[in-house]
Amino acid sequence: DVLLVDAHNCNNGLQGEHLGHVYPGSERSFQLMQAARETAEKLVDQQRHPLELGVAWTPTKWTPADGIGPLGVRVAVLDAGGQTTAYVLVDGNNMEPGLRDHLVDGVDAVDEVEVMTTDTHVVNTVESVNQVGATFDDDDLLAAVRTLVDQALEDREPVRAGVASERVAVTVFGNDRTETLASHANALIGMGGALVGAGVLAAVAGSLLVVLFT
Repeated sequence: DVLLVDAHNCNNGLQGEHLGHVYPGSERSFQLMQAARETAEKLVDQQRHPLELGVAWTPTKWTPADGIGPLGVRVAVLDAGGQTTAYVLVDGNNMEPGLRDHLVDGVDAVDEVEVMTTDTHVVNTVESVNQVGATFDDDDLLAAVRTLVDQALEDREPVRAGVASERVAVTVFGNDRTETLASHANALIGMGGALVGAGVLAAVAGSLLVVLFT
């Protein structure tokens, strides 16, 4: 079984030539499928080891106004044959570019690190764009993550892993529809003054015609 996870850990809006979006049927989607296939083939022949798992959690001092929801920061550390990997989950909706790399480079207690966000929209009730790291110093979050990684390492115990999947039908709004509607709204607002002026002139002209010809 192959599990692909959208880490949802960096967003630079609509800036740049390549947005990084992955659409069904796109060249990049096929590249991802091919990479997953090749990885799965290699994993079949790899040596397997018993798993140990440790977890840690803190609600943090930050609030949705700071881009972090009530679930705070959670860390899971997997130990397979002595190789440790930390998965860091921040209750936010994307991160400021560069913060993920800063966290990965700054944690040295384990062999590998990956950072993810929950895609919560609690933080977007404060502001439409309210990414993790936009309102506080990156090193403050790094310090919290380091502490949690240490706690998760101490919490390790033998576990068994399992994977299950299920297909569901989900109705979605569509790729970039929100941005398209927002751009249309902004265009209408920009033309609002001219449209109001034209409407007033039309109403005055209509009234004059009625007065002159009745």
